[in-house]
Amino acid sequence: MMSEWADWATKLASMLLGFATVLGVVAAVMRREFGQAVARLITGMVALVVLSNFGSLRDWFEGALGGGHPSKPAADSPAKGDDGPSLWLPLALVAGGAALSFGGYGLWARIQRRRARKAAQRTAAAAAQERRRAIEAEHDEVLDAYAAYLCDVLAVLDRPALDDVTVPQTAALLHALDAAADARRGDDPGAYRQAVSALKTAWRAADEHARKTGARDLPAQERSAIAKARRLFEKALDGRGSQHERQAAHAKARALLDGVLTLPRQAVAAVEHHTRPALSKDATA
Repeated sequence: MMSEWADWATKLASMLLGFATVLGVVAAVMRREFGQAVARLITGMVALVVLSNFGSLRDWFEGALGGGHPSKPAADSPAKGDDGPSLWLPLALVAGGAALSFGGYGLWARIQRRRARKAAQRTAAAAAQERRRAIEAEHDEVLDAYAAYLCDVLAVLDRPALDDVTVPQTAALLHALDAAADARRGDDPGAYRQAVSALKTAWRAADEHARKTGARDLPAQERSAIAKARRLFEKALDGRGSQHERQAAHAKARALLDGVLTLPRQAVAAVEHHTRPALSKDATA
């Protein structure tokens, strides 16, 4: 009876040891301590083998201590039946748990790598969009400055070279404007960045040249006509004048510039936009 209880206690201890080994391996794998996981697996399996053969070792030691050789079962004695779980169950449990642990960790690591890759892709895409917006902001800054010039008739009269395509700096600016517009419609951020950088350089060069030159390169008669036309445009844009005075100043300024300087259509439209509402208001007063 005691022997049966000892066998069952041994088998129960084997099961508990198997569970403990599996839990230890899983914990080590989750902490990425793979060396410790292997060590716990080997230690647990060795302990299981020793514990499962505890009864045989005990008989051997008892026979050795009794002064004789370890007793062997008689040949005609009935074989001992298998009354409970054998060694293979806890060993299979440990091996299956270890395989499940490593396999589960491999799957988890793969999922984490995929998530990290997608997160990196999203971060890269967001960074690319931010760089794109920064380039577009620089591009729009030049476009706004050039548009402000084209819409200001007084600025055009002060810097006529900036609207003269025969001036090399102005020709380079127009070419850079077209190149930047084409690059903006494309999908190559590097080409767009280079095009905007070239545009900024061309704009600075053309604007500085136009400011430095002014109307100095024009003949004296044309410079005099531009100066008079500028004063007349100032009068036409002054809302304090009467309707007749503004109309006369506007017409005379355009006449003075005829054959001397062609105003951009944006500048002409801007002047008309500022003068017509005032004229209409005076007419209804």
